[in-house]
Amino acid sequence: MLGRRSVRSPQTLAAPVPAMPIAAATVALLVLTGCGGEPVDAATPAPHGSAAFGRDRAALVLTAFDQADSAASVAGDVEALRAQEVSPSLDLSIAAVRRAAYNQRAQPSFQHINPVFAVPPADPACFLATATLRLNGSELAPTDVSQFVFGADGQWKLSHNVQVTQPSLVVARSIDGRPATAGGAALDETSRRALAAEVFARSIGSTTGNRSLVVSSALLDGQFAGGWEVYGQQLAGVGGAVQRTMNRAEWSDCAVAVPTGTLTFLTIHATDTLRPAPGGPATVRLEPQSPDLIATGHLKAISGKSIRVTRVETFVLLVPAQTVGTSVLGLNDTALTVTAD
Repeated sequence: MLGRRSVRSPQTLAAPVPAMPIAAATVALLVLTGCGGEPVDAATPAPHGSAAFGRDRAALVLTAFDQADSAASVAGDVEALRAQEVSPSLDLSIAAVRRAAYNQRAQPSFQHINPVFAVPPADPACFLATATLRLNGSELAPTDVSQFVFGADGQWKLSHNVQVTQPSLVVARSIDGRPATAGGAALDETSRRALAAEVFARSIGSTTGNRSLVVSSALLDGQFAGGWEVYGQQLAGVGGAVQRTMNRAEWSDCAVAVPTGTLTFLTIHATDTLRPAPGGPATVRLEPQSPDLIATGHLKAISGKSIRVTRVETFVLLVPAQTVGTSVLGLNDTALTVTAD
């Protein structure tokens, strides 16, 4: 599992060829042991007729997942990661494995401590967890929010994982003991559409005209949108241009009502299109060291009349009862594919 909060930052471009924007992500693995330090065999539900699924069984799922996924991440074993995760979390984990291989280093292990849970009543198909991540060899101890989903194969897998900002720790941990609800039903369709549009617009330094819908965020409006603006300026300097479009928005299976609103995940699938600007070079080109090429597993340069980069962006949102004043608690993003025409 890879806990990631990735924001765009400027990158030096070698004229006249535009390079790719940075889609860097911090790496975080969840590692827990079972009672007495013994391994837990599998993240499967308890046998039929046992006690209802609650915090204790959610903790067992998390423990089993962490043991298997930690080993897979440290080893860079993508197939083993597929047994523990689904998209969008899996996409970020695979990208991190590729970055680690490119940099010729192993990913460090982590310890997932003091977890709290929000579990739906009855037989849940998903649940939420918040915990502190202790990174081996580092004094940093970020907090993340995760969602696990129960798949058709009878296994619990990680679907979402986002590190939250320091001011958001209290809100994130306030999910403790609260019942999770179906994510799609937590917000009405009109609110979901409006929030997705505004978050996406703000991620590229724009707005839908309803800026009060999402409060100002140093992470979203500063680092993420600010890095996007700098990247566009760099491309313009070498005769290129980039445009980002939103393909679709998805809401997490689980959400949870906390005292200050509803905590939920928003995932946006987007495409960056790079083209020569009028009067610029005939083609655009990405060098092998471009971060998005590394994340997508490309070892050679790519060039063409246009280059398309598909990507996935995941946001943890706190949505007040009246929707207006929604906060972005954390985000991550990574490239998925790179193709040239």
